[in-house]
Amino acid sequence: MFRLRVQFAPFVCAAGLFVASAFAIGPIRPGASARLDSLGRAAYRTLWEFHPVDATRCGFHEFDGRLGDYSPARTVALKRSVSRFLAQVDSLDTLALSLDERIDRELLASNLKMELFWLDRFKLLERDPHYYSDECVGGVYYVLLRDFAPLAERARCAAERMEDVPRFIRQARASVKDPPRLYAEAAIDGLKDAEDFFQESADELGKQVPELASRLAAAADKAVNSVRAWRAGLELDLPRLSDSFAMGREKFNYLLATDKFLDFDSDSLLRMGENLFARTDSVRKVLRAEEAEVLKRHPAPRPTDEPAPAGFSRQDVLAAQQAEIESMRVWVESSNTATVPAWVGPLRVVETPAFMRRIIPGIAMEGAAPLDENQTGYMYIRPLPDRFDTALARQYYNSGRRRGHRGGIVHEGLPGHHFQISVANHNPSFIRRLQFNTCLIEGWALYCEQMVVEQGLYPPDSFPDLRWLGGVWFRAARIIVDAKLHTGRMSYDDAWKFMVDKCWPDTAFFQAEVRRYCLSPSQPMSYYGEH
Repeated sequence: MFRLRVQFAPFVCAAGLFVASAFAIGPIRPGASARLDSLGRAAYRTLWEFHPVDATRCGFHEFDGRLGDYSPARTVALKRSVSRFLAQVDSLDTLALSLDERIDRELLASNLKMELFWLDRFKLLERDPHYYSDECVGGVYYVLLRDFAPLAERARCAAERMEDVPRFIRQARASVKDPPRLYAEAAIDGLKDAEDFFQESADELGKQVPELASRLAAAADKAVNSVRAWRAGLELDLPRLSDSFAMGREKFNYLLATDKFLDFDSDSLLRMGENLFARTDSVRKVLRAEEAEVLKRHPAPRPTDEPAPAGFSRQDVLAAQQAEIESMRVWVESSNTATVPAWVGPLRVVETPAFMRRIIPGIAMEGAAPLDENQTGYMYIRPLPDRFDTALARQYYNSGRRRGHRGGIVHEGLPGHHFQISVANHNPSFIRRLQFNTCLIEGWALYCEQMVVEQGLYPPDSFPDLRWLGGVWFRAARIIVDAKLHTGRMSYDDAWKFMVDKCWPDTAFFQAEVRRYCLSPSQPMSYYGEH
């Protein structure tokens, strides 16, 4: 759906670079330029009216008080509107547009085509109950996460969206028939988490905005009853559901070409992933052998642990990681890696929200909304214990001392995702600001892991090349799994067992990781964007 495209934006659309090269440069006519911008704004507003949670995530707040209406009649009307917009985009005279505008035209056309793909060909609204469970929670979460309005106003929007949950769930139950078992299981887990999330959000908001406390509590109760009833129904359906979830080669190839602007198919992607994995695996083995030989001749001093300070707590862990983010911001500039403009917003460390933890077992980040004035991003880390015994406090304290979080901050923060998204959110093109090309997003962040090694972030005698090569090696395994999962050449169980066998033996981590891969076709292969 459109929501898959709008959260982040790249520096430039490399996909558009080769698309634009197909057109001859012609005179720029202000009329055509204004028409493209007007078409884009009208098209995105129409999409946001249909997907109001996406609108919130983008920083467009006209529809913050409701969830989507995905009734058959409304969906048919939306598809007609999208088709009309697409015809108007196709009719634009490309010779009357600048090079940048031609890129924007292709991006807008891609967005519209992908909306039709998800609705018509993939049948997401009929196949994926997890889409609805995610929308319920996200609808409340995103009005509370970002400080775009006074808390009382955002709390009112949260109440309105929780009040809309029963209607939304009725619609979901009427639409979703015979989903793949994995999608249903993900929805069941999401609905379980939604119950706690609604109650906790209502309780906390009620304390901060007491005039809305009773309304929030009543809305949460009704929302919980609705999601609980649907969860029970899905649990009853599980035994008869199919294990098959793959979209198939044809659809996956369409996604690669239309959404990612790639000129190769899933078979070529698989070969690229396999070759990249084999190459990096071989180089890593050589470097590890060299490292072992050097350490044999010149043993490195064993790192010493220190006892944690008295009263060491989870707040100290969060503070240490926040300090590391600020340190990386300074390093990026002092090393002449990049200039960080003053308008690049802060990146805040937060624990991964409970409702996301089944899908995100590691670290991740939430970029600032492209249209919001507040450009704060959020870096999600694994949940921390409420209490630390002596051993646990020592472990976390010394991890911070050794700066073990830098690699993740390079990728998720600066100079990786947060920096890239912040720059992209200041693009003067309205259409460009709303793009979400994961090949550029993940490709850039993976490249940053290599770039900081070359720029001297780590001591040269620490074999820093093993750091970024390990990242490429792991992502190459993801490419293989992505290409096989969604073309029906690998099952969910095959995939997580492959990752455990090829990468490292953490079954629980890879079961959660691979579930995410199954729910987000083409995202795991996006790291090939570095190449």
